Amino acid sequence: KIAAQVEQAGFRLTLDRAAGDAQVVVDADSFVQILINLVDNALKFSARAQRKDIEIGCRVSANRVQFRVRDYGPGIAAQHMKHIFKLFYRAEGELTRETVGTGIGLALVHELTSAMGGTVDVRNCDPGAEFTVAFPAAAAAVSS
Repeated sequence: KIAAQVEQAGFRLTLDRAAGDAQVVVDADSFVQILINLVDNALKFSARAQRKDIEIGCRVSANRVQFRVRDYGPGIAAQHMKHIFKLFYRAEGELTRETVGTGIGLALVHELTSAMGGTVDVRNCDPGAEFTVAFPAAAAAVSS
């Protein structure tokens, strides 16, 4: 669903399936919306990045399955980190003035993730940002 959007924006999409056959119990439509929003956000805010890569990864850690979306843009200013998941929040800056958005994408990611018993977090990389969405692993995935 997102590969065409990524390619059209001039980016390369990389998938890392390190979680193997781990399973989570989530609403499929909500999960797809989470990934679409995170990738869309990565495309918008790393449009000027030298490295035009979006990475989507998945791994199992402490009975949780973690999905990550990483870009190579400018990252997120420290003063905005704790606010970006709030409804209608848009950090002030040159990039936010140049990007289209209402400030609901990351709030929706947070709400959908929470509704399914998961957590969402973000960290800055050098360069870029990485969003991690984690859900409890399904019992079959934990026992193997």
